[in-house]
Amino acid sequence: MAATKTGPARLAAFTAAALALPGMVPRVQAEGLDPEIDTAFSRYEESDGRMRVDVYQAVAASPVGDRWNIKANGVKDVVSGASPVAYGLSRGQPVQIRSRASIRDVRDEVDLGASYAFDQGTLSVDVGRSSENDYTSDFFNLDGRWDINDKLTTLAAGFGFASDQVWAVTNAGKGQHQRIPGSGGDKSTFQSLLGITQVLDKNSLLQANLTYTHGEGYLADPYKYALVVDPSPAVVCDPEYAYTLSCYTLDSRPSNRDQFNLLLRYVRDFPELNAAALHFDYRFYADTWDISAHTFEAAWHQPVYAGWVLVPHVRYYSQSAAEFYQPYFQTARSDGHYSTDYRMADFGAVGGGAQLHKEFLDRLRVAAAVDFYKREQGMGMQQGPGTALDNFTYSVFTVSLNLKF
Repeated sequence: MAATKTGPARLAAFTAAALALPGMVPRVQAEGLDPEIDTAFSRYEESDGRMRVDVYQAVAASPVGDRWNIKANGVKDVVSGASPVAYGLSRGQPVQIRSRASIRDVRDEVDLGASYAFDQGTLSVDVGRSSENDYTSDFFNLDGRWDINDKLTTLAAGFGFASDQVWAVTNAGKGQHQRIPGSGGDKSTFQSLLGITQVLDKNSLLQANLTYTHGEGYLADPYKYALVVDPSPAVVCDPEYAYTLSCYTLDSRPSNRDQFNLLLRYVRDFPELNAAALHFDYRFYADTWDISAHTFEAAWHQPVYAGWVLVPHVRYYSQSAAEFYQPYFQTARSDGHYSTDYRMADFGAVGGGAQLHKEFLDRLRVAAAVDFYKREQGMGMQQGPGTALDNFTYSVFTVSLNLKF
């Protein structure tokens, strides 16, 4: 069985800041006035033998003439481990059912971009493709930035589109996968962004981004199931003998989803503290599946010694549950929508970490980072449906190099 999919992705780089959620692996992005190459390696590892993802990324960018910049980006994710697929009941208490620890998947992504700089801003376009054993995504993005008010104010706008196909596969042995007939489907994602950045004074600025995303098509997970204890009078289901198909229905979600993200960011420099800087972000998220979320994040950029900069950060995240989520369902739903996906549950999470980086001879920048994350049922602001069986932690280790020519 391949890795559980994480939903629409591969969309615009401009949405990264607005959509960043706990756990996203840091990405490098080279685009400057000199030809440059960025490389990075990250390892994401969950507790209790769950998922592990190794991420390899390389970006090459180069100016062309005075106004153009072109970029090529390649990413390879190597995924292994096990993932929750459903919940059963044992003596009346829910138990988690995981896939066998046989998930092996590789994601390859390539995208090409170009940007044009005019006197008061830039226009950029990016197209790419991402593929796995059970997932393909073709995408493009357009975004622009305009400086006004003597460059004290910057306006941003963007649009992205992704066309995805997702399906389920079984392991056919010898590294081969076989598609399960009738599983999965197609989906389309449209995304737009409006943003403004305002310089407040010589040491501080404020940024606000609003992102709207519309998804339609197959938005469920073909690898997840929901236990329905009393599905219909015609079906006899004994949940104590869980994971028999007569008791379970495939993950099923509405075929449309509208998502709204608001990012507010405040940055303040402290020249009197050896050029230190405070970054504070607040993000609000809401969608038409009744999920809402709050993210608070703070980072402190502190030059420490001989050009080395230390960046510790902390984060808190709280999410409410989707209206069709339960660990298991006592009775059938009239709309036929069921999900036991832990990402649809009510929960809270805390995280933190640090990055250390330094630039040598204005040409080579090296960086290393470590991040930790803890997810717990009951840590969120609301107390909606969920289960402590989904509690887990993860860590992310990253090293990166940037070379300018």
